[in-house]
Amino acid sequence: MRKRGRTITIEDVKFVYENYANMSASEIAEKLGISKFQVNKIVNELRKRGVNIPKKIGKKVNVYDRFVEELKKKGKL
Repeated sequence: MRKRGRTITIEDVKFVYENYANMSASEIAEKLGISKFQVNKIVNELRKRGVNIPKKIGKKVNVYDRFVEELKKKGKL
């Protein structure tokens, strides 16, 4: 289901700035009632203007690398 975004406010920008590192864009969008695209647009616009927004803290783990590590530990590789 596509969610139509509303106009972005200064409070939205402040919330995204403060919470982007710890929350996903989807979580922020749901909380604010805007689209995920708008959250990403806020981040991109702030970065373009020189605001230092930290990268995501929880990076996705590559399951293939993890599997290969387990095989090496077991001595099967």
